[in-house]
Amino acid sequence: NYTPGNPASVLYIKNLAKDVVHDDFYYVFGSVFESLDAARSGLSIKLMQEGRMRGQAFVTFPSVELAQRALNLAHGYAFKGKPMIIQFGRSPAATKTSS
Repeated sequence: NYTPGNPASVLYIKNLAKDVVHDDFYYVFGSVFESLDAARSGLSIKLMQEGRMRGQAFVTFPSVELAQRALNLAHGYAFKGKPMIIQFGRSPAATKTSS
């Protein structure tokens, strides 16, 4: 009973392998940017590696459109042996419009 939620610029990602690191997200989502450098400057990543939220991340994109493309591209992608489950975030930051 997966639902992606309402489109937002923040993606909530769960079911991440233990050995996933920050830089991995630039490679996974880099294809929605013109270059790896654009991905590095455009993405804001909060990766939880300890406690209750371990294996989860919030990735903020410059626009809802890019986040939507990234979700369509990577949801279910087997990353380091585990399929990523991606939904739109429900954080207050997601309600801001990009200018």
